[in-house]
Amino acid sequence: MKAVYLMETGAPDVLRYGDLPEPTLGPNDVLIQVRACALNRLDVFTREGSHGTRIDPPHVLGGDVAGQVVRVGEGVDGLRAGDKVIANGRGGYAEFALARRDRVYPLPARCTFDEGATLPVAGLTAWQMVMNRARVRPGEAVLITAAGSGVSTFAMQLCRTLGARVITTASSEEKLEKAYALGAEAGINYTRDDILERARTFTDGEGVDVVLEHVGTPVWKACFESLKPGGRFVTCGVTAGHRVELHLGRVFSRGLSIMGVGRGSADDMRALLKVVEQGNVHGVVYRTFPLAEAAEAHRVMEASSFFGKLVLHPE
Repeated sequence: MKAVYLMETGAPDVLRYGDLPEPTLGPNDVLIQVRACALNRLDVFTREGSHGTRIDPPHVLGGDVAGQVVRVGEGVDGLRAGDKVIANGRGGYAEFALARRDRVYPLPARCTFDEGATLPVAGLTAWQMVMNRARVRPGEAVLITAAGSGVSTFAMQLCRTLGARVITTASSEEKLEKAYALGAEAGINYTRDDILERARTFTDGEGVDVVLEHVGTPVWKACFESLKPGGRFVTCGVTAGHRVELHLGRVFSRGLSIMGVGRGSADDMRALLKVVEQGNVHGVVYRTFPLAEAAEAHRVMEASSFFGKLVLHPE
């Protein structure tokens, strides 16, 4: 099969395109013909060898796939060849990928393969942040950083369905316009505006109820200080840095909650897929690339000039 793989870590040019054997099917595995594979930041970190990642060459990147079942292991039931599915698996930068049965779900009826591939990590992470950790309520003010990221595009839509008021950050007016279309009520161009000042203005000086954040160090102080008493801070990533200073006295005296996102369950995923099937939330695809151009897709991701998800096509 054709695949993109790593023999060593480094810059995008270390990604190799060529032939590898099809993955070996285990008893609880599903072999999927990949029609779309969404990029995640973990792919970049793994390619770089950063953030504690390691590879066992030849290493095939890619966890979020959408496609059709080819065959299943002897311990798998409920699926058959030809079924259209999405999965959080392994080896998605290839014509065929594997996923454990408990991480394979039907492709929602309203979804294209491209949209379906955006759901397993970005969609489920946003669901965890909004629904399970922050437990966003109608009328609450929610600050969401990095509007153009996959997680944030889902989080804004979910908050809209709940009747929350969203303020979001982005590096350009073009990205903010797209964020408004997804449900944001106000935007902060962080290249020129002060995040804390704008958040306080948006809330008439009270502060936001919830912060949903995954940038890390550069925005930590502004986001933390934007919280009102009793506010909730939920993090799911540290793209730009992981070390911050935390004043514990501010946490207990103001009754703040700081939470990590954890890992979503199968029930969470099924709940998300139901919302997607109802048409209330959808995956935002910025651009697709042929599999052979995976290195270029990584360069686009590193430039952070996109809005939504980047997707590879093995065909």
